[in-house]
Amino acid sequence: MNATSRLPSTQRGTTLVISLLILLVMTLIGVTSMSSSNMEEKMAGNDRDFNLAFYAAEAALRQAEDYIANNIVSTAAFGGGTTGLYALNSNPDIYAASTWTNSITYSGTIDGVSSQPKYIIEIMGIVGNDDVNVAGYGESSGSGKITTFRITARGTGGSDGAVSMMQAYYGRRF
Repeated sequence: MNATSRLPSTQRGTTLVISLLILLVMTLIGVTSMSSSNMEEKMAGNDRDFNLAFYAAEAALRQAEDYIANNIVSTAAFGGGTTGLYALNSNPDIYAASTWTNSITYSGTIDGVSSQPKYIIEIMGIVGNDDVNVAGYGESSGSGKITTFRITARGTGGSDGAVSMMQAYYGRRF
């Protein structure tokens, strides 16, 4: 008889089964971690796109305020809306593509956006009386009446799917 034949046959492969189960659990943990990393990367990209769109719309909004302050001398230019300037009660559909085709494009360059931001300006009406003092600065030139405008700015992020819109009201004495 040789020495190996005297050992009882008690090995059933349990070590192999346990090793395979541990390997399976570690594989599942690895796959889950990779999936979570991919999801976090997509979320970070979407957050970046939204921030780009937000800042682009804000830049267009500020430029529109500057445009009203320095380029508008009367409300006569606010006619048909084909130049991004809309008359009183014209109510442009800010969700329609044609509104943004006929808008004013931001004159600067914003890196990383799919298209430069745009804005439209609408006349909202005239408010005040001759006693209005704009922001307490004691202006006495012109009438006390203030023409109010609504500015709507639209910016995109790194893709056209990330869109941010902002609106602000601006008043100017003519």
